[in-house]
Amino acid sequence: MKANKILIVDDQKYARQMLRDILAPLQFVIEEAGDGREAVMKTKDFRPDIILMDLMMPDMSGIEASRLIKSDLQTASIPILVITASKEKNNLLSAFAEGVDDYITKPFSTNELLARVQANLYKRDALILVEQKKVDAGIILDLSLAIASTLNAAKILQIIVARIAEHVNMRRCSIVRFSDSSHGHVLASNDDPSAKGLRIELSRYPELQEMIRTGRAFVVKDAKRHPLLAEVREYIEDIDFDTILVIPIHHEQEIIGALILRTKGGENSFGSRELAFCQSIADAAANAIKNASLFEKVLEESDELRETKEKLEKELREKTVYEGLFEHASEGLMVLNAAGQPQYVNRSAAEMLGYTGKQMLKMSLKDFLAEESLQVGMENHINFFLGREFSRKYDVLFKTSSGEKRCVAVSVSNHRLEGNYAILALIDVTRERMDQHLLAEANERLKALDLLKSEFIYTATNDLRLPVAVLHSNCLQLRESDTDNLTETQGEHLDAAIESCDRLMDLIEELLDSSRFDLKDYALTIGKQNIMDPIREVYTVLAPFASCNGVQMTVTPLQSDTFGSFDGGKIKCVLTNLIGNAIKFTPRGGEIGISVDADDLELKISISDTGEGIPEAYVTRIFNEFYHLKSAKGSLKKGSGLGLAVSKRIIDAHNGRIWVESSEDRGTTFSFAIPLTR
Repeated sequence: MKANKILIVDDQKYARQMLRDILAPLQFVIEEAGDGREAVMKTKDFRPDIILMDLMMPDMSGIEASRLIKSDLQTASIPILVITASKEKNNLLSAFAEGVDDYITKPFSTNELLARVQANLYKRDALILVEQKKVDAGIILDLSLAIASTLNAAKILQIIVARIAEHVNMRRCSIVRFSDSSHGHVLASNDDPSAKGLRIELSRYPELQEMIRTGRAFVVKDAKRHPLLAEVREYIEDIDFDTILVIPIHHEQEIIGALILRTKGGENSFGSRELAFCQSIADAAANAIKNASLFEKVLEESDELRETKEKLEKELREKTVYEGLFEHASEGLMVLNAAGQPQYVNRSAAEMLGYTGKQMLKMSLKDFLAEESLQVGMENHINFFLGREFSRKYDVLFKTSSGEKRCVAVSVSNHRLEGNYAILALIDVTRERMDQHLLAEANERLKALDLLKSEFIYTATNDLRLPVAVLHSNCLQLRESDTDNLTETQGEHLDAAIESCDRLMDLIEELLDSSRFDLKDYALTIGKQNIMDPIREVYTVLAPFASCNGVQMTVTPLQSDTFGSFDGGKIKCVLTNLIGNAIKFTPRGGEIGISVDADDLELKISISDTGEGIPEAYVTRIFNEFYHLKSAKGSLKKGSGLGLAVSKRIIDAHNGRIWVESSEDRGTTFSFAIPLTR
């Protein structure tokens, strides 16, 4: 039981201590105030059950403090017991006028003080109980009038559980109707209106079974440890309440349901007042619950009649609407039953196949299908009606009345008309499919010509390789062995010839690489390798070239070696092309960065530079064959125009991706990514 709280107000410390000593054995919770002003403040915060007030105090008297306490609606009901000397009795009239409840004169005995304190506490509790019962009676009356004034039992029951939960401070309040000896249905629940109609098994609710067995209200305290609920303990471990009150709902000597209240310890103790209030509500709700059951049966029968009527009206409306829509549709439309017999055919479908509508209604789907499409068309139709997987769109050959075959695109609607019919939309695509066939044949011829071109380039380029190599070798020997006999002009011409041979050899190799892709003769040697190995090799070769051009080149490696499946030689070719381009397009004093990144799926390598950038108009064409890179300022750089195209083919052959990001005057970043595994 909760201990009562007492506020002792006296300006004399020894007097407060004396009162504390007298009251201590009864285990009151005691708070002290040294004057009237402090008493008013502590009354608001401490909320005592009774106040022992001295009348004569400095700053603010006990009379003024009592007036302020009694004038506050939140503290007005707290009884005030004035402690006064016999000579101060003249002030008692003023004190009682301000709302003081009782007094005791000094000197007083311990028994007299305790008796006065207990009497005022009893009086306060009695007044509170009377007020609560008055409120309870008002709520019961309101709910009884509401129950008697409407047939909407579901609405009334929801109001009942909400009012009960609010009034007696419950976590959950529910009303359950018993369907039979083993099942019930939730009619209303304050914390979850959607629980209405939920079917429950009574075996999962031992508290309900016990209430049915005894026929009386039943309280389960400390539900998670209560022996009655041992069999269902695993289901209630996570519930947010531990006290359950179950109240039977009787109708003509029969228990037809239960009012169930759940709360958490300390929120409500389910005293006699709460039990009486809830039982009164349960008795008042009995007729509503019984009426709800009868009303539901009437509604079910009424609903069945209404559904039958609406179904017939819907079929008539659909027939009228669909006939109007079908007749004026530009596409051919046909409604088939499960046997494939047309139930309706619009004008467009009849004209497409060369029949009249009446003629088609006497035929079936198999009569329209050409022999080549008979099996496909009928199987799809049967699958639709059997609920199996079917093709919503497909092409079939239909026979016209003249015997001509026409290619028709059929679309099957997912919507099923009442009576289980299928809706087919028909479009004559004979000419379109013929054009597609001719286009495919032309495309194959173009591919054959392109292959022939690649074979010619490959053969011619391969034939050029040897003579160019011999010419290049002879020019180098001449330049190295006979420099003293050459004039300056002859030396310049010889250097130009060597440089031209170098470019021609590069072009020949790139043309051969490109042709091998077209001839599908470009085999990859895939193996598990460290991605940093080809990067280091290319860096070692090209770093001096970058340094000679006044460009700083750096590599940002992975923290640890990362292995992937790729062709190391081909990846070196890609790196050489991309880094070489970066060196060519980066002015002196610029920087080139090579970075490597990886995730669970792929390796990503990026080459960025601080050059002039690529104009936006050229970015989309950068990987085309024979397309020459141009700087943002429009200057054309020497090259075959095949390096990036070959790089893209190599990355595509690895099932990877390659892309470029560039902005004028801010440089360019070429990146490619290849899968970790293949």
